Amino acid sequence: MTVNSMGLRWRLRDWKHMLVRSIFSMMALAIAFTTLSVSGQNRSTAHSKFASLTDPDKVFEIRHSKSLLVCSHRDGENPDVWSPDSCIADIPVCDNSGHAGNVLACLAYPVDKFKGSELQAAAFSVSRIESLSADECVKKWARSDTANIHSEEIHGLKFQVGHAVETGNSHAADESIYRVFHKGACYELDMTLAIAQDSAFAAEDVPRKLTAAERDQIRGVLMQALDGFRFLK
Repeated sequence: MTVNSMGLRWRLRDWKHMLVRSIFSMMALAIAFTTLSVSGQNRSTAHSKFASLTDPDKVFEIRHSKSLLVCSHRDGENPDVWSPDSCIADIPVCDNSGHAGNVLACLAYPVDKFKGSELQAAAFSVSRIESLSADECVKKWARSDTANIHSEEIHGLKFQVGHAVETGNSHAADESIYRVFHKGACYELDMTLAIAQDSAFAAEDVPRKLTAAERDQIRGVLMQALDGFRFLK
């Protein structure tokens, strides 16, 4: 074999290697671009599932699932009557602890999703209790049966947390209560799930029970609102 033919073979081999490397580089770029595009779409989709609610004084903000309904007072003369209907239960879910006049925000789970079940209403609410000192805020609970009291930290805020079950007139409410003292006022964040008990119905009309998975689903959405709570000032 001549020197010229050997040189030609080497050049052909080098060109082949360069072509293969170019093809692999183009494939890698295409995969990276596709991954970035899908990642961006996922972030955009995730972001589109949430909304933000800010209190009138712009003290705090709640980033929450768009599936939750913003509750409002039905009329000024009845601060304990809320709208829409998903915000209403025999044991109130918005004005937990009986401080209806200080409720600053209330978000309710749409109960139509569980029509025919025992669920009456479920909500996440934020209240400001002006009458409690810093010490009372984390020690003086509205109900004497408040149990499982402990501390939890959420985004740098240290909350005192309690749990209570309220019953009355064949209805019951499961309540998780989060307290924090912030800039001279006691703030209470509540997650409340209210149900109608069997004794509230005739035997043939007793609604079905919520499953454990359904309760977890509701609680998960309310927990997103709790996790999305931020003080703005």
